Amino acid sequence: MNARHLPLPLLLLTAATALAGEPRLEDIATTSASDSPWRVGAGYAQLLGLKTEFTGLGTFRSPNTPQPLGSGIDRTYDNGYVRLDSSGNAGGQTWNWSYQNNAQYNPAGTGSINYSITNSLANARTDEDGGAKPGFELFAYYDMGAAGFKGLGNRPATWGFRAGLQYSRVALGNSDLLTTGLTTTTDSFDLGGTIPPLAPYTGSFGGPGPLLGDNPTRSTVIGGNGLVSGSRQLDVDLTLLNLGSYLEIPVTEKLSLLVEAGVTLGLASGSYDFQSATAVPGLGTQFSRGSDSSTDFLPGVYLGLGATYKLNDDWSILGSGRYQYLQSYDLGANGSQASLSFDSAFVLSLSGVYSF
Repeated sequence: MNARHLPLPLLLLTAATALAGEPRLEDIATTSASDSPWRVGAGYAQLLGLKTEFTGLGTFRSPNTPQPLGSGIDRTYDNGYVRLDSSGNAGGQTWNWSYQNNAQYNPAGTGSINYSITNSLANARTDEDGGAKPGFELFAYYDMGAAGFKGLGNRPATWGFRAGLQYSRVALGNSDLLTTGLTTTTDSFDLGGTIPPLAPYTGSFGGPGPLLGDNPTRSTVIGGNGLVSGSRQLDVDLTLLNLGSYLEIPVTEKLSLLVEAGVTLGLASGSYDFQSATAVPGLGTQFSRGSDSSTDFLPGVYLGLGATYKLNDDWSILGSGRYQYLQSYDLGANGSQASLSFDSAFVLSLSGVYSF
């Protein structure tokens, strides 16, 4: 897994803490001695803005491998073969050769037969954007006192620390029809002016038969596409621990704004499964599949803005949204990879808060 450099949107934290200082006597005097600095809450939390990238799809591998250039070598291709004959390829020619279709014959010059071996680049990819299933979070605030300035209505702003625990279930996948690039190696064998039999043609070891040169010229071309069908699925159980601080700014007697920032440690436990069918024109279809699973820690940061409305002395309602960055979660199987990105992730939450 490749770690990314984390952004640090925590300047707000530092500023709020620096402004706070020690609580002033006049602020303390306005607070009842029975008031507790603690608030706890629980509620709905929806993780959105996720992106999963599925790459390395569309594997197609020829059973044949290009052999070194030169004479006196048995060679097998996707569309025929050129092999040693009973003479040991005397004079650099053989009658033990085969080809499958007339398009392989090139009449230019002294004529030649072209043979090829094709493989896919396995570079098919697809993205799936979305959010996690509805989740929940638990959290607590600890009030550290006045922040050194006042909100609306001459009410003092306060600051403190926040700890939160959130759970989300991520299930992203698709069955998009894709394409993969192809690479083809072509070997051309000289006919020396001989007109070949019509395809399909198969010579023999003992011969006799039309002769074909056994030392090819070679070229490799990237081009054409294979068609990739199938499905791919990433499932992740994600638990987030948030630790940071907050700044609360009163707007009215009951309504306040909250600005929050801090660090996150995510625990991701998930699995990746895929199955693909890659079809190459004229060569058939190959199937591939794979699965992988792992449990990883994902460091990150968060920055949020919320509003709290006080229902009575004990209860309030908190609605908030926060940007939630985490290191990506990556899995790979049989040449294919799934990467869950949190670069644009954010959380929307609605919770009840109890003060005691």
